[in-house]
Amino acid sequence: MGRTSNTPEKLQAALCDLMWQQSYGSVTIDAICERAGVKKGSFYHAYPDKAALSLDAFEYFWETHSRPWLAAAFSPTEPPLVRIATWLATGIHKSKECQSIHGELHGCPLFNIGSEISTLEPAVAEKVTEILRRSRSFLTSTLRDAIAENNLDLDDPEEISRDVFTLVQGAITQGRITNKLAPIERLPISVARLLGTTLPSAHSLTV
Repeated sequence: MGRTSNTPEKLQAALCDLMWQQSYGSVTIDAICERAGVKKGSFYHAYPDKAALSLDAFEYFWETHSRPWLAAAFSPTEPPLVRIATWLATGIHKSKECQSIHGELHGCPLFNIGSEISTLEPAVAEKVTEILRRSRSFLTSTLRDAIAENNLDLDDPEEISRDVFTLVQGAITQGRITNKLAPIERLPISVARLLGTTLPSAHSLTV
């Protein structure tokens, strides 16, 4: 039996790296192939175009990055409010690390791409929306746990989780535009105010 090619995975990882640093529209197939160390002919053997690659690349990003991070931050072994604090604290840490390494804030690639291509690549935009919905489900579940444990007095955890994600998305985008950490660093205070509570100390988490 022949060896299975890992070209698709290389291309997916390369696209994720490039889109995090640049934008969806500016990333060319040539650049993807160069980053992946793959010949252009191999690209077209694996995918018909960049949009098709993107659908798999976002799933790759979810499986290798987003889901492991969220699963750790929202660990059910921690009290609900600690999970939320840990999620926010880890995001702040990742933003600081990005700025330290690259000299600028890159923001969330899914937020960036979703706003960029919402009307240009409907299938890709739908995939981004789906993955963001998966991400938000961790927070929704945690809010339900907090309500059940009488830590929060909320009537609709699904709606509140959408509000929190809107707040987080706005802060991250503002931070990226201005290249300043201040909007992101204020998120624990802002989210706590939205939830009508005070967030405890975050659990130490390395991602």
